[in-house]
Amino acid sequence: MKISKRDTMRQKIIKLVILLLPVLSWAEILITEQNGSLAGKGHARSHDFPVSAKVFTIKVSDADTNGMRWVEFEMTVNDLHTGNAARDSHMRMSVLDRKQYPTINFSSSVKMGEMMAGKVALPGELTINGVTKPYTFNLNLTTNGEGWDAKGGFVIVPTDFDLPLVGLGPMKVLDKVNLQLDVTF
Repeated sequence: MKISKRDTMRQKIIKLVILLLPVLSWAEILITEQNGSLAGKGHARSHDFPVSAKVFTIKVSDADTNGMRWVEFEMTVNDLHTGNAARDSHMRMSVLDRKQYPTINFSSSVKMGEMMAGKVALPGELTINGVTKPYTFNLNLTTNGEGWDAKGGFVIVPTDFDLPLVGLGPMKVLDKVNLQLDVTF
């Protein structure tokens, strides 16, 4: 049986569609502050104070053919708030150099072919004020019917990123910031 040029072309198109269809269906998950919160507490000798990211973006790629997903987090320094305008201004100008390093970033790649409920470790790199360090975010993923909930608590140590501990006496900032991510997507 002889195959016509038309049939050969049709077979090539079918093969191409079969190969490209999974790639065309890849779509990243975009998570922002509209999906939940990233907030916690900073600590001074005499008191704790709120810390929150008013605007943030988390991008999670679909799994590639090897089951790898890429996770990218970005938050602008200007959108980091502590509940006190004077402290916010001091933090953005004296502690974090918002002009030279306007964003805080985290990137990770993790082998996770399918989204599954349970504990997920995201080893990657966290960059604050131009200093990049290895960091692992640990999340707990649960299903919520039609989507997912992701929660995780994190400790950031400012001196790990060469950030000064400012303040005097009981107002001096301590060397840890506790954060909690709580998002639905």
